[in-house]
Amino acid sequence: MFGGISIIGWFHTIVGIAGILSGLYLLIRYKFIDIRSELGKFYIICTLLASGSSFFIFSATGSFNDAHLLSLLTILAIIGAFVLDRYSLFGSLTKYLKELAMSATILLSMLPTTAEVLKRLPPKEPFVDSLDDPLVMNFYLSYLVIFAFFAIYQTLLIKRGALNEQ
Repeated sequence: MFGGISIIGWFHTIVGIAGILSGLYLLIRYKFIDIRSELGKFYIICTLLASGSSFFIFSATGSFNDAHLLSLLTILAIIGAFVLDRYSLFGSLTKYLKELAMSATILLSMLPTTAEVLKRLPPKEPFVDSLDDPLVMNFYLSYLVIFAFFAIYQTLLIKRGALNEQ
């Protein structure tokens, strides 16, 4: 262990940060996460590795918890996006659902990441000691509002044909 984090914990952290940063870059720069682009593939691989590795990190909690559930939902959202990319299961709604599923993976990744950062930093006196802390809840609420507005924005872009122009 280094800094109170196991090797798998460091792997999870580094890959997760790479995933979140690349996903945010894709959303900010291109407004969508293109699962066929090189950076989109990088994002997906990092996110799947981070989500999958979270199931091996029990030292901090001792059991399956909300963060593990979010990891499972993230994996399911990525699988769902791939299925929707391949099959038009919902007709004209399919592309909307696929893009919203991919964008939701960022939200699902940010929630446990934020809580973990706030519980660990600064090292001697962390910002929070509980997930119920108002600071954590305010971050969660902020992310949810940002995601909702961004989902509406993406929906309007898709409706205007911006997704087809990429």
